[in-house]
Amino acid sequence: MLLVAWQHGHAVPVQKPADAPAPASTPASAEAFDAMHRHLNDLGLATQPSHAQVLQRLAELAGLRPAGDTVRDLRYRALFCGWAFEDAKAQLSYADAGLARARAARNGEAEASFHYCRASALETLAPTEEVMAAYEAGIAIARRIGNDRLLADGFSLRGSRHSLLQDQARAIRDLLEAQRLYREGGFTSDSEALLLDIAISYRRMGDLDKASDYLRQNEAYARAIGDYHQLFSNLLQQGYLAEDRGEVDAALDFYRTVLGMANERASEYDAASVHLAMAWPYILRKEYRRALRIIDAARTQFAALGDHANDDMIALRSGQAHAGLGEHARAMAEYNKAAVALENSGNRRYQALLYRARADSEQALGRDAAAAADLERYIEATESLASAERSQRAELLRYQFEDNHARMENERLASEQALRERQLQALLQARRWQWTAMALAGILLLLLGGLVVRQLTRMRRLREMAATDPLTGVANRRSIEQHGDEAIARARASGLPLCALALDVDHFKTINDNHGHPCGDQVLARIAVACRDALRHFDLLGRTGGEEFLVLLPDTRLERALSIAERLRSTVEALDFSDIADGLATTISIGVVELRAGDAGLQELVGRADSALYRAKGNGRNRVEVDRA
Repeated sequence: MLLVAWQHGHAVPVQKPADAPAPASTPASAEAFDAMHRHLNDLGLATQPSHAQVLQRLAELAGLRPAGDTVRDLRYRALFCGWAFEDAKAQLSYADAGLARARAARNGEAEASFHYCRASALETLAPTEEVMAAYEAGIAIARRIGNDRLLADGFSLRGSRHSLLQDQARAIRDLLEAQRLYREGGFTSDSEALLLDIAISYRRMGDLDKASDYLRQNEAYARAIGDYHQLFSNLLQQGYLAEDRGEVDAALDFYRTVLGMANERASEYDAASVHLAMAWPYILRKEYRRALRIIDAARTQFAALGDHANDDMIALRSGQAHAGLGEHARAMAEYNKAAVALENSGNRRYQALLYRARADSEQALGRDAAAAADLERYIEATESLASAERSQRAELLRYQFEDNHARMENERLASEQALRERQLQALLQARRWQWTAMALAGILLLLLGGLVVRQLTRMRRLREMAATDPLTGVANRRSIEQHGDEAIARARASGLPLCALALDVDHFKTINDNHGHPCGDQVLARIAVACRDALRHFDLLGRTGGEEFLVLLPDTRLERALSIAERLRSTVEALDFSDIADGLATTISIGVVELRAGDAGLQELVGRADSALYRAKGNGRNRVEVDRA
């Protein structure tokens, strides 16, 4: 992925001219440059074991530039811009110079890349609006020149920035769009690597189930390619996820694993990050002295690296550990260290932790007025968090066309109920300051929360069971027909096109007769998964009969539908069923139609698709036929 280092890496200042050539023994050639550029651009630089080796690879690439080749020179400079700088001002200066060169050469690809580089530098130098304007300028150019790879890079970078700014709905929208573009463009490594960023955004938004799904997929990919950095980040995020679920022991298991990885690689920064993460689970387990030892280790390691970005969290965790030991005066000193940075950060979640912890110590020291003021700040912060979470969830649901009003209402009511319960707990503590009242409030919260969660889980499972085909995991006949009616209504209301595909597995009865029905069931399930993965994220797939499926393609003209149908056909033809039965292979036939003004409804649309399907069967199977009548 272009400029991945900006999100996950740590660059250092370059000690030689930016365009220093490789050793003279390296022959310059367009073919060699293009091959190495593709490799380095496709996560090749991210897998280098050290930054010195990153710079060496860039020097090798510089030496392969053919003399006078402006296009390849700009490609090299754009890649260099994203990886070679620690100093943001130096990076910005280099990006501005590169942008001027790209404009002079009328090279849109390089121009978009340098806009992305400028945005990365501006993240530590300028307001958020200016950073986003730089990303959006690059995205607009990538869209104008039709470069989907570059467009996906822009969405990925902007999405990661949205996530850091706690705007998870926009982040997930950008990241999912980037993943779609990567997947459709055949950039598998980019698509798989992006799963980690998507998981992080879902976790920050509070959708822990989806975060867990994406993390498991990304972990499998990182292990398969042996990517230390990606696997380290993934397992650390799984530790955070376990914390969010209240699974303290599981979180510590993840942290111990990644600490071992960091120690094996002798990565001081990674080890310091893990030590800081491990402090909270030990505090929750009331192992306060052990937590303090770990916090001191993190503080020492970060200081040795000259990194002070985590001083606020170190102070907060240290204060919480001292408070647990009853050392509230020392705790207050640590909280005061953390307060300035946390209150300027805009991170309401950590601010809420600070206010709540500081109120406890203030109350223990007899400072009731200060404690009450901090509790008010805690209530305000939690209200802001709840409001932001509701807003972002609603926005994401609208983007994904999930218009299930009952579910949205349940989530809103649950969020408001949780807010009222938090307010009740804070008010009880402020008025009485009695441990008995706090314990009763905690029990009440657990009971009500458990009932709400159990009811929501039960409702979600019932909805999924009612709408899903149990064998294939795709929509069942009732569900796909309901979606079809809704899709036709939307298409006619908006004036947008709609196409439908009728799919049928060729010679499926022969498979059942020769290999047995259990084998046939496995074939159907595998075909359904393959087709679902080959479709766009907003396309709809359902099973309408034994070996029959229906696909709905919103906002799609007939020619595009034909291309999608052919992709489905070739995907199924390429499936390997040898693990199910020796010599087993199968194909599908597909009928394609576009919604006409005269179609009475879904039944007539599907009827025309079936007619085209029968023609495909009659003309030899394993083919696509279209109804243009």
